[in-house]
Amino acid sequence: MAEHLLVKKSQVSLFKTVPFYYQTQNKEYALYKKTGDRLDEARLEKTRYPNLYILEADREKAMAELIAGLNKDFKEKIAEGQLTEVRQSLEFIVEEALTPGHESNMNALPETLDILLGRYHNDNAAMEYLRKIESNSSILIKHTVNVTALALQFCFFHKFSESDTRQVAMAALLHDAGCAQLDKILIETTKRLTDEQFKLYTTHTEMGHDMIIQSTDFDMAIPKVALEHHERIDGSGYPAGLKRLASYSQLIGLIDSYESLTYRGKLFRKAKKPFDALNHIKEEVLQGKFSKELFKRFASCLVK
Repeated sequence: MAEHLLVKKSQVSLFKTVPFYYQTQNKEYALYKKTGDRLDEARLEKTRYPNLYILEADREKAMAELIAGLNKDFKEKIAEGQLTEVRQSLEFIVEEALTPGHESNMNALPETLDILLGRYHNDNAAMEYLRKIESNSSILIKHTVNVTALALQFCFFHKFSESDTRQVAMAALLHDAGCAQLDKILIETTKRLTDEQFKLYTTHTEMGHDMIIQSTDFDMAIPKVALEHHERIDGSGYPAGLKRLASYSQLIGLIDSYESLTYRGKLFRKAKKPFDALNHIKEEVLQGKFSKELFKRFASCLVK
């Protein structure tokens, strides 16, 4: 018997090529939409419809069509200047790419970046946009988008080349890819992790590195950031206690720390104001964990 996969209701209108099925009262699957038909949003709003499914055999084709549809929607929202919707669309695309079992969707992220950079690279309004796209939520997807927004802000401010900007942004989007493989409680808890939980949490760096290598053909700088963004130049980081780090690993590591301090409060630590977060990181710079020059460059890009 063929296996069927549930389609998220929010994504139904994005499919055209693949057929849909629904379950009858007898728990059998019947055809709801044939190949080539599209269920437009107007029809979906007016008509109550059941849970819809695709065949497991159509999964790869369906995922490619879904991401293409999401990117098209993303491009339209950017063109219309709908900042809240842009952020939601970007989060949704990243969520699809980081969902376990959907790793092949990572290959669509370069197109997403091209859409974003096509609108905002070398644009005077980019800084304001990136400030507005930031969020105070603690979940993995919002954290990822925040780190990416801050990384783009750094690149724009310091006039990185388009190719370097794209690479830094891609590294930011995927720096925590391994976290998608962990129990949500390790990511979303506001409590201090136990030693055992923290040891498990640290494995996300190696898992992310391996996942990117296995699922994409991206430049090796991208998985290297996933592996090294918690390393520190004094050797106090993890997973390997390295002192010599790739430049992008150092940058994303610093931004990751700043974002976590600024946007994610814990029961044992309140979220800090930007100035206080920078002071906290400055102490780590003085301890030798981060490069002084890199810290100065990052702090400078946060000033309007």
